[in-house]
Amino acid sequence: MTDLYNLLACPRDHGALTAADDVLTCATCSSAYPVREGVVSFVDAAELTERDRREQSSRDDEASWYDSMFEGYTNAIEVPTVVRRLGDPQGPIVDIGSGTGRITEALLQLGQPVVALDYSEASLRTLLKRCADAPAPVLAVQADIRRLPLREATFHAATSVQVYGHIRGADVRRTMLQSIARALVPGAPFAVTNYNYNLMFRAWRLKGNEGAREGEHMLGGDLYYIRQTGTEFKAELAEVFDVPELVGMRNIPVRKIGAVLHKLGLQKAGDRYLEWMVDRGHRVDMALERTPLSHAVGFFWLAKAVRRP
Repeated sequence: MTDLYNLLACPRDHGALTAADDVLTCATCSSAYPVREGVVSFVDAAELTERDRREQSSRDDEASWYDSMFEGYTNAIEVPTVVRRLGDPQGPIVDIGSGTGRITEALLQLGQPVVALDYSEASLRTLLKRCADAPAPVLAVQADIRRLPLREATFHAATSVQVYGHIRGADVRRTMLQSIARALVPGAPFAVTNYNYNLMFRAWRLKGNEGAREGEHMLGGDLYYIRQTGTEFKAELAEVFDVPELVGMRNIPVRKIGAVLHKLGLQKAGDRYLEWMVDRGHRVDMALERTPLSHAVGFFWLAKAVRRP
């Protein structure tokens, strides 16, 4: 575990950390960070605003049912299409906004150590159980994306899935991107997703739905979201990274089609359709990523960004 701690740095001044008695201490400013049941915590409750506390509590509450939102087709699409953008990293990987570990679990199959970083300690405890038998080591880190505790020029790849679109403010998103870039070695890939302001949501906006573009998540808990056009998303990334690839992801509304079939009384047909899409049909969705159509209909953007030399 000590070797994994060497991947971290003090989020206040980027100082080196030393481990003793379940505490990591910064050699520069002497700040101390506890290690609780395998989770390193860089979140100081005293520094959180009331909004931060509500969001953190909501994330903790989600931990018990979070995975159920992605079972089946969503995981069949998102996990492999994100991970393959990283190629074959030859060093540590960081998963930013790891949640309960659905992406982290796949990253560990690449054979490199992974730092799984999330705001929710409850989610990270679930992640540690999920990844207990993985072929590579994982370090669970509770941290704020505005102050990433990552050692500079250390990581050979990074992922961040369903996080970017929940960050309030372009300045905060830029700070996160700069922190990630600082932690990566030159040329390292960064696979990141964001909500796509696609044709469907634009139509909703024309009909008067103010939440089609930006708002508070239906789950509550001050979970903000914003949907961006490809031009907007790429422009923000390009301030910090090179962006060689931007595609639409989850291009087929599989769950909605299945729900329509069920409502029409075609229960068996709907079930067979969902099963086929999970087993084989997701390849069609991935093929659509290579076409301009994905920019118009994809539910998410998926960008492959690269750390500049």
